[in-house]
Amino acid sequence: MKIAIWIITICEIVRAAQNALQLRAMRSEKGMRENAYQEFVKSLKSTDREFFQSLLKEFTEQEDSE
Repeated sequence: MKIAIWIITICEIVRAAQNALQLRAMRSEKGMRENAYQEFVKSLKSTDREFFQSLLKEFTEQEDSE
């Protein structure tokens, strides 16, 4: 019985550590998510042609800078 309780305790500690890591990752990515949401909303306001032209322009600028 004691062994089962120790195994359950260890599993719960591992689960708590995993949850803490996930929460920290979510908090650190908050700015990037907000930026992605804003860019998505901006893309909805433009036509498909305008969106792909701007996407292609950004891609070529990144390729040229590398």
